[in-house]
Amino acid sequence: MSEENQAGAQPAPAGLRAQIDLPAPVAVWVFAAHAIALLSPLVLLWAVHANWYYVAGQANAPGLFYVAVAFMMASGAFEFAQNTADRWYLRSGMGSTTHSALADFLFYMCNALSMLALITACIGVIWWLLALCVLVAGVFAFLYLTGRPPFTAFGVLGFLSTLALFLTFDNPIVFLQLVTGQLTLYFFALLLKTRAQSLHGCVALVSTSGLWVIAWAIHSSASGRPPGWVLLVALAVAAGVLALALKPRLEQLKATPRRY
Repeated sequence: MSEENQAGAQPAPAGLRAQIDLPAPVAVWVFAAHAIALLSPLVLLWAVHANWYYVAGQANAPGLFYVAVAFMMASGAFEFAQNTADRWYLRSGMGSTTHSALADFLFYMCNALSMLALITACIGVIWWLLALCVLVAGVFAFLYLTGRPPFTAFGVLGFLSTLALFLTFDNPIVFLQLVTGQLTLYFFALLLKTRAQSLHGCVALVSTSGLWVIAWAIHSSASGRPPGWVLLVALAVAAGVLALALKPRLEQLKATPRRY
């Protein structure tokens, strides 16, 4: 035991406190962000249910939207499990970040299955496309489990699901999902660089914002007022400019002190 630990030793916390390495204010923010992320698939569920006749008329297998929502909820549960295993304090070398771990793997695979369900819901059973998606998901799993960078394969699935949504609902705003995906990586990289755990909440919120985009696309198309390409470009440019402007400040954030 080091001198520091001998001098400042405290009784190990018990119960729930023992599983959270964050100061209370940061923990509240991170937990709130993850709670919103976990419940966000219900927004998509509402959009499909509230506009069912429109969705059923546009999509080839609309019932699979509910399956997609179920997989999204499951992925959120696995994310909670992995974060708990990592005591909610994220840094490089953890299952929630750069190393492989079972709950993290299941989180990504449930996401992959949700995208496969979205694609099938939109365009129906096109065997060659489904085979391609399964192949891409398999490549992702192989790369993840063998410690190789896997996220290009995952990005292909994301692009295919976004394209399928656009072809089904004829609403360009769905491509904003691709922007939110890049912003997720942006905040994730800053989190690993600075260890400022408040950014963990930003990662959670931005990563789930794509679901709100899908719900917006479905509802606005059903109401006959879909946003146009101009708004998409304006929002994408604004997000990019804001991210570049904030990056120097965010890089100066100090690492969050560990609670235990």
